[in-house]
Amino acid sequence: MQASGLAWTILRPCSFQSNVLRWRDQLHAGDVVRAPFADTPTALIDPADIAEVAATALTQRRHAGHSYRLSGPEALTPPEQVARLAAALDRPLTFEPIPDDGARKQLPPEYAEASFDIFRDHPELESEVQPTVEQLLGRSPGRLEEWLIRHRDEL
Repeated sequence: MQASGLAWTILRPCSFQSNVLRWRDQLHAGDVVRAPFADTPTALIDPADIAEVAATALTQRRHAGHSYRLSGPEALTPPEQVARLAAALDRPLTFEPIPDDGARKQLPPEYAEASFDIFRDHPELESEVQPTVEQLLGRSPGRLEEWLIRHRDEL
């Protein structure tokens, strides 16, 4: 891409807040949410913030040739995410960690390898809060609680 001579901008977001939807089946089955990497915080970003940054990057020439890391406003562990989810749904939820060996068995091999590379070997890629959204848009990135309220009916 960079060698093409065309203008380019790269966006490198952390995990999306919409990834909370992966727990939908568990929520329908009961009040326990199970997930791996319970001790690794993630600075989840609202997909709407990614879209707004992308629109800005595509319409303003000053972003050409830049790579931007994007994150939400805070890094939350899965138990903290579930606590926010419980509050948004006004429902008691319990978090149960999936041990690493169990996660390796549950995940497709290619996905497991990539997940462990990120969440165990390079957790800073997901946990470091970046100032980029605020720098580019002039406002703070959306909080997980706000996304959960807007998407409560999808959970």
